[in-house]
Amino acid sequence: MRSNRRDSLEGWDVEMDRSILLAEADLFISYLTGDELESAFSKIVSDAEEGKIDLVASSEVYDDVATALRSQGISSEEAANFVDDMKKIPHKSLPVTADIAANALRLYAEQGGSRKLHYFDAFHIATARNHNLSLVTSDVYIIRNAKKMGIVAMDIRRVGQK
Repeated sequence: MRSNRRDSLEGWDVEMDRSILLAEADLFISYLTGDELESAFSKIVSDAEEGKIDLVASSEVYDDVATALRSQGISSEEAANFVDDMKKIPHKSLPVTADIAANALRLYAEQGGSRKLHYFDAFHIATARNHNLSLVTSDVYIIRNAKKMGIVAMDIRRVGQK
């Protein structure tokens, strides 16, 4: 573990390596649209830009974001521009493998489907489990059920709190 990268995440009660964080769609959408969680996600992006943490995302995140935008009536071109803007946030993409996809689909079914766990979130969770990474999120269902799903979920609302 690179202990020098832990300083910016002090106060987070996690048990896994904190120098690499898995982001899901919330980070990209909040950061790029400037919603109410943008300031918290900005801290994560800033830490990634400064090399204090490594930010990764499941390759599924691009479809997740595009689908969310398209479901709100945003054109394909505007969604493509948004995905282009996502590239400006320093992160690496982890590929969805057959194992991750199968695990995500099983997890989705086990958790009761869309009324509880969102379809795309199951892929982010399966990726976190597969790579033993902490998932940074604002999703209350994931935060409340993280342990049961076999991950550490970091509530973005706690950034900077002790």
